[in-house]
Amino acid sequence: MPRKNRLFIPGMPHLAQLRGHNGEELFRHEEDYSAFERCMQDAAQRYAVSIHSWSLAIPRILLLVSAPDKQALSRFIQHIGRSYVPYYNRRYQRHGALWDSRYLCSPLEPETYFLAVKRFIECDEDGSPGCHSHGNLPSGLIVPHPVWLKLGENEQQRQAHFQEFCRQPVNRALVTRIRHALAQNCLLASLALSQQLEAQMERPLRARHCGRPRKYESSPSEQWTWLELQAEQFLRQHGYQQIRLPLLEHTSLFAPGGPVMADKGKLRGDGTTGCLRLMADNPHTAVMSRIWYSGAMFRQRSLDGDIRQNHQIGVEAFGMPGVDIELEHLVMQAVFFRRIGLGEMAELHINMLGDEASLAAFRRALRDYYQPISRLLNPEQQHWLEKHPEWLIHHEDILLQRLAPAAPCLADFITVDSRHRFQRLQHALTQAGIAWQYDPALFPANDYCQLVFEWRSIAMERELIISRGGRYDACASRIAEKPVSACGFAFMMEPIVTLLGYRPQPARAHPPTDIVIIAGQPRVAAKAMLLGRSLRQQFPYLSIINDCSPQRISTRYKNSRRLGARFILEIEGDGETVILSDSRDHRIKICTLDNITDRLAQVVLSQ
Repeated sequence: MPRKNRLFIPGMPHLAQLRGHNGEELFRHEEDYSAFERCMQDAAQRYAVSIHSWSLAIPRILLLVSAPDKQALSRFIQHIGRSYVPYYNRRYQRHGALWDSRYLCSPLEPETYFLAVKRFIECDEDGSPGCHSHGNLPSGLIVPHPVWLKLGENEQQRQAHFQEFCRQPVNRALVTRIRHALAQNCLLASLALSQQLEAQMERPLRARHCGRPRKYESSPSEQWTWLELQAEQFLRQHGYQQIRLPLLEHTSLFAPGGPVMADKGKLRGDGTTGCLRLMADNPHTAVMSRIWYSGAMFRQRSLDGDIRQNHQIGVEAFGMPGVDIELEHLVMQAVFFRRIGLGEMAELHINMLGDEASLAAFRRALRDYYQPISRLLNPEQQHWLEKHPEWLIHHEDILLQRLAPAAPCLADFITVDSRHRFQRLQHALTQAGIAWQYDPALFPANDYCQLVFEWRSIAMERELIISRGGRYDACASRIAEKPVSACGFAFMMEPIVTLLGYRPQPARAHPPTDIVIIAGQPRVAAKAMLLGRSLRQQFPYLSIINDCSPQRISTRYKNSRRLGARFILEIEGDGETVILSDSRDHRIKICTLDNITDRLAQVVLSQ
């Protein structure tokens, strides 16, 4: 099978990696590092390659470079090998190849990933410490990239900003993404740019899920039940009380997004409105209350009018105006994702919207800015201009993209108090060890203020939102008709269940079935039912099923094992003999209807 052509995208920096053959050490003494740096500098000058960052470790070498073309990058790597390998072989009296097969390479989008990859290299986030560059040092070898130059007006400011960036907690999901892209020679870029380049180059560019497809998929219902159980236990440990919410709400109370029904009602678009109605009807619940809910939510798409259903587990807290409750919610989500095995697949994106007055002033400025071209907008964009003009800034429309750089900026409207509040939250997240990414393009559909956040994960070649939330004091105060502090979030069930299927060992709930009773002949079906009723009375903590299917006995045995049943009881045609099969020790015992209860009790109690 021929190996695929190496991916090279002109104009992008590339992350390259060299490894030792069969785990061979690449450096043994300090002089080896200096020799490699000389070889690297000579190769860069010869082939006009710009080196932005490097790390030299004993098992591997990482280079972040920009090359004029694909051939220049290949010859740059070849020249390093032809210079350093002979030196290494002479010094340590060895011969043969030093590199392990081809070098690994991954192009990356500089605006999104340059600083993250530079930190990955210089902070040894791959777990291999070594000798590396420091920001823009050494100055004679490192060539600053335009993204680096934007960090500050002078070199001192750039170094300070980059060091502050490196002190933030490690983003495990981002580290995993870099490793996969490098190992598979794939593009490391945003989803939108990846899709655009894939259409232009007519080939897949994004990293794929490692490993072969599973031959047997785990049960979605089993994963769903397990996830709900984990969430219930987790939220109860944190002092949150479960409530029930109606599917229908009054139109006047409901948040935007829910489908309109008859008689001035709406299907709920989220659970926040139901919680606010509960708070308005019971004023005492607004004092330091923590509640959670679960269920189906409904959204109506504006283009086709179709109603979409999704399931959420929502968490709300009232009566706490400080950043402590926001930090609690973010820490809870991070811990929960680690608990269910998605810690390295979830990334936190946050944005500061400012208070209600600041956000309203920002939206007014945007409406005034886009008003001259309002007639050129389509109906959906005109609706955005009225309700959410901030969405126009990051729209894919060519005209809107050209107007976006000169559009009003939210940062110009945020007050000093809101900035200090956001800085306290950022500092607290860093102390808690939670990696986060500031996302100025994150604007919610609901009526949030101050903080808004999303947890995202990339799977199945698309970006999934697995949790979202924020603070909504203004909305809560309007419904309650008094000042109320409110903050909350919601786990998105469908995306989380999708990600659970990517784990190496999918979660399995406790087997829902303990005993399956099979009637060997139709004439003993009534006795099988009576036996099931008797066993349920004797063993109330066990799950017991009567198999009423008309299939063959062998098929019914197979189906019972698939259900996870430990004991299979088959009543023979005489109506008295019972065959007891224990799937744990694969033993078969012959019993009677009179002593089957005692036999089961002996086996169960002996465990």
